[in-house]
Amino acid sequence: MMNNWDLLIMLPILFAMCFFTLLFIVFKEKVKKNQIIFLVNTALLWVILGYLSNQNSNNIPSTLLIDKAEYFSIVILGTSLFLVFLKPLATFITGIIRNRFIWIKITYVLVFILLVIDFFTKNYINSYLFVFTTLLLSICLASSTIFFLYCNEQYYYRIYVLPVVWIIFSFIGFGTAFGTYLNELKVLFTNYYYQNTIIVLCIILIIYLFSYSFFIQENKNLAGVFDKEIIDSIPKKNNFNFFLIYLIVFLVSITSSLNNSLIVKMFIGLNLRDYGIDYNNVISLLRTFNFLYTIPSILISYFIYKFALKYFGQKYLIFACLFLIFGAYTILAFTTNPFIYISVNVFTGILFNQIVFSLFSLCIMWNYRSPKNPVTGFFGSAMFGAKFIVSSIEKIIANLKKGVFHNVGLLSDLENIKNVNSDSLKEFDIATTLMMSFSCMIILICILVFYFKNNSFFADYINYNNATRNIKNLLKKRIMEKAKTKIDFSGKEKEVKSSENIEK
Repeated sequence: MMNNWDLLIMLPILFAMCFFTLLFIVFKEKVKKNQIIFLVNTALLWVILGYLSNQNSNNIPSTLLIDKAEYFSIVILGTSLFLVFLKPLATFITGIIRNRFIWIKITYVLVFILLVIDFFTKNYINSYLFVFTTLLLSICLASSTIFFLYCNEQYYYRIYVLPVVWIIFSFIGFGTAFGTYLNELKVLFTNYYYQNTIIVLCIILIIYLFSYSFFIQENKNLAGVFDKEIIDSIPKKNNFNFFLIYLIVFLVSITSSLNNSLIVKMFIGLNLRDYGIDYNNVISLLRTFNFLYTIPSILISYFIYKFALKYFGQKYLIFACLFLIFGAYTILAFTTNPFIYISVNVFTGILFNQIVFSLFSLCIMWNYRSPKNPVTGFFGSAMFGAKFIVSSIEKIIANLKKGVFHNVGLLSDLENIKNVNSDSLKEFDIATTLMMSFSCMIILICILVFYFKNNSFFADYINYNNATRNIKNLLKKRIMEKAKTKIDFSGKEKEVKSSENIEK
């Protein structure tokens, strides 16, 4: 089997398919020129962020250079901890000042700084610099929610949350996955020429993005929540319902993190080595395992929204995905075949994203009805909080060589294994069975919560078409009232014409 076949053959084909999917989205949604530029710029930024994120995760200082206490500190700070707090902060601040794009501009500046640091430090980075770069990167990654909100506000007048979610998800997902791929390509080169070339190109690209951002005009009247008069005419917020949505997202994200955990990857790797597969091809298969969790979602999720949603409805689609992901975890709980794990990851990735981003569309809807309550931000905190808990605990246990990690703690340890220890294999088998069984139990809890509370979650958006029509009419009525008359300095009323397209 050819080494790095995934990087050289499989992934280029998948990314080409993703590119045509993005073209189809632009064509099908009849996206206008200004929005096309915004979407392309969004994808380009997330190519860079995907590259930097993967680079940062590979730059954790070795325990050979620092003591265990320092290592544990940077593992905690170097995961998703910052994002847990920055997600709601980004939504809250940009909503209060009614300027979403300011956070994106700040992201451009910080990305430029990160690229310069990466250019001069290469693969060596000390603990303090690592924490600093992680903080800057977290501020940049916290902008993901802003792209959804900005697009919905400026191009869809805060009305059409579903198309916005799947359009932006597709472009951000593609950019992030492709940036990760570019970083993984470093294994094919033995010097820094490739890395320096990529960084220089990224620097040129971020300068372009920052320069172009000054030509973007943001309508501040569309940023932030609806007017009080509109909020009073639609279903009211309920913080307990918000908490339950966050709870479902947190629990589903826990299962996702467990499904992609180091324990599962080590279990797959040990089984592959036990089959006699050499180390290089084991690593290729593990990379495939990672990418198959994200790329198929980019290829399929929009089509599910566009063509399947009208037959099932959003509520029943979420139900179906919850039951299907429960079935997928049940299969994984009782299998020891690594190829089944890799194959099923295609479906768990699609189902996870369908559940999470369908719920996220509800949070965008509620975000405009909840003054001073960054609903979408807390949603992100719940999702990344789950990732933080699983990732940090697992890395610390692996470093301590405790539990199943007492013999092998890193994927690189697989290179030195000639004959797989049957006891280690059995221990990882038991661990993965328990994890997937636990995931099944969590999904059942999510199904129960969603069953009893889904009507409250959706409110008037149980019927999506009627809800969007009602909001559109309310916005038109409100704008016409505001544009009808103005009081001039002499106290007389005069009729004015609004410049906003939604009034037409």
